[in-house]
Amino acid sequence: MWQAVVRPVENGLQDKRFRKHNRLLKSADFQLVYQRGFKVVTHTLIFRVIPSEHQEPRIGLAISRKVGKAVKRNLIKRRTREAFREKKASFKKGFDIVVSPRRGILDRDFQDYLKSFDILLKKINRS
Repeated sequence: MWQAVVRPVENGLQDKRFRKHNRLLKSADFQLVYQRGFKVVTHTLIFRVIPSEHQEPRIGLAISRKVGKAVKRNLIKRRTREAFREKKASFKKGFDIVVSPRRGILDRDFQDYLKSFDILLKKINRS
């Protein structure tokens, strides 16, 4: 039998991890966001957002097969998750967010993903 070694995380990296509690996992959560949430459209991504009782924001990805084959869809997912991970500390309170890509997203670089999250943050932190 083995035991897990718990090491302290330095430089505050622990709160930047993309943990399971930061993800929308259930179909019911996605449906609630689609039915009751509001939409924020940027040049790269479409966000559907609803305030939640959770303390931290949660994100779900809705990437259609229309975007391309699995390699392209996974690239979009990785970039979106990383942008969320970098920006999640800037959210003032908990939100449930479903993210969908817009056309031409494969031509964009990672900085465009970060700009999209900045636009989202401006809109939801105002309310």
